[in-house]
Amino acid sequence: MKPRLGLVGLGNIGGAMCRHLLKAGYEVTVYDVSPEAISRLENTSAEPVEELKILAARADVVLLSLPNSDIVEGVVLGEGGLVESFSAGKVLIDTSSSRPSSTRRIAGTLAKMGVEMLDAPVSGGVLRAREGKLAVMVGGERPVYERCRGILQAFGERIFYVGGHGAGHLVKSLNNLLSAITLASAAEAAILAGKSGIPLDVFIDVINASNGRSYSTEVKFPRYILDRSFDDGFSLGLMNKDLGIALDAAAEQELPMPIGSAVSRIWNSAAARGFAEKDHTAIYAFLEDLLRELPVLEENSQRSEDG
Repeated sequence: MKPRLGLVGLGNIGGAMCRHLLKAGYEVTVYDVSPEAISRLENTSAEPVEELKILAARADVVLLSLPNSDIVEGVVLGEGGLVESFSAGKVLIDTSSSRPSSTRRIAGTLAKMGVEMLDAPVSGGVLRAREGKLAVMVGGERPVYERCRGILQAFGERIFYVGGHGAGHLVKSLNNLLSAITLASAAEAAILAGKSGIPLDVFIDVINASNGRSYSTEVKFPRYILDRSFDDGFSLGLMNKDLGIALDAAAEQELPMPIGSAVSRIWNSAAARGFAEKDHTAIYAFLEDLLRELPVLEENSQRSEDG
């Protein structure tokens, strides 16, 4: 028999994951603080509950799809949280983008109760979530991962076991660090091309036929930036949060990250200047404003003269 599942968090990603779990034949109990999020699953067999402890009592495996570590900790360990009804043999799978240090603390607390945990953050955005083709990076005990692989395959196209508790969340933050770097650098280049009279769609076509291409230029520019819809479904604030997770992990290892730190300052500035709730692809609009404000850097002129 398939294990009974619980899912906490029915946003853009969690809601899509739920539909694929149901399609795969799992019984899913769901919880979300937003009635609107729950209402989007009214045409499915998902069973909503009003208390986390009820969900924890019913489910053999509980999945989380939540915005950040603080919310994860509250949902799991807080008053009225999952921990109040967890019992030995159950499994918690956190698909959120969380801090590795927080994940390790939660896993340690649950282990004392006989409850296993996996961190299994996902990547691919809303589009691939709807298609059931997310990438999943898993941290935790390998035997637990092997037992839960079928659950992850319901919404994940490629699944990677990357190490112990927190390893999945670290890899996810590093993936988003790279994504943020390529998107910001591509935006800066595209803005220069446009200011020089080159049509942006032509510029992106050229880049995508050349070795400067990336997921940002191949997917995000054509779908969300060229038409200025900026609606990929992942907020700039969440991207900025993930950059902080990556840089905090680097600090723990006493590893300098000059490139990551420089780009992180751009995203942090965007979040601080009113873009946190906007889509992360709106970094293009932020950079348009920022580049109009900044003076031409002396090193740019010097580099040109030296060249």
